[in-house]
Amino acid sequence: MKKSGLIHPYIERILRQIILKDLANKGRPHWDKPHTEAVVFWMKHLLKKINNPSLNPKVLITAAYAHDWGYASLFRQKKITSIRESIPYKKLHMKRSVEMIERLIAQRLPGYFNQPEVLNLTHIISVHDDIDKIRDDDEVLLMECDALGMLDVDRVPPTLSAKENEYFMKHSIYKLRLPRFMHSEAKKIAEELIEKRTDYYLNFYR
Repeated sequence: MKKSGLIHPYIERILRQIILKDLANKGRPHWDKPHTEAVVFWMKHLLKKINNPSLNPKVLITAAYAHDWGYASLFRQKKITSIRESIPYKKLHMKRSVEMIERLIAQRLPGYFNQPEVLNLTHIISVHDDIDKIRDDDEVLLMECDALGMLDVDRVPPTLSAKENEYFMKHSIYKLRLPRFMHSEAKKIAEELIEKRTDYYLNFYR
């Protein structure tokens, strides 16, 4: 595997074929799949910018693909129309995501991950939306990429109303996630994406 590739092409092919297809068919329309792709994009970008040899690109890129996989089929019996309605499902979706990626690795990627890597991967996923528990560099990086994927209007056309977006920015971004950003490159990108998102809503709803 070339170093610039960050992750073995076969691993990524399996992740894309299974997880992205699942999210496209069973996830929240116009959100889960493009959001996941945006998180993966920003994960790869930041891994190339951050000089920290303790970060495992294979683990973190896999976590980016799988972090919200647990939302697939989760809302089939209930239509979620606001951010607040989805909050009670956060812990459940993390638990499901962990179970699903463990099963995928066992069935389709045996030999590509050792046991410490699987434990690291599942732990990162299990806390990514439990913001108060996030401490370590890899946990923070997934949270940062998740937030960037939420903010990115170019890769994920917004589906929130102006009122819902105001709540999202106030509570999810400014109150919860942004104060816990640790990497300078992630902070810089967040500022740029926030500016773009602000312009989008000003122009779209004026």
